[in-house]
Amino acid sequence: MDLNNIDLSNLDLSALDRVALWYGGLPASVQTALTLAVGAVVAYVAFKIVAKIIKGVITSIIVAVLAFLLTTVPGNMILSHAYDRVEQQVTTSLSQSR
Repeated sequence: MDLNNIDLSNLDLSALDRVALWYGGLPASVQTALTLAVGAVVAYVAFKIVAKIIKGVITSIIVAVLAFLLTTVPGNMILSHAYDRVEQQVTTSLSQSR
């Protein structure tokens, strides 16, 4: 049915219905080109959003690893040094008491 020759002015059509009628009235090649153009724009926007999310996740992972290393390596070194010092004091104290 060709809707181009029918008077649709007395119908209560939504904006989406009007866009669908406009799109349906276009030639097939224009429909295809329009669909590809809109699809490319949507894909580009989605790619940019996902790229920002991935960049944020990667940055967060790097920060978490660095924070872990900065807190554990020095902490381990301080505790290891303290343990060695205490062990030396205990050894010295035990050797003097004999």
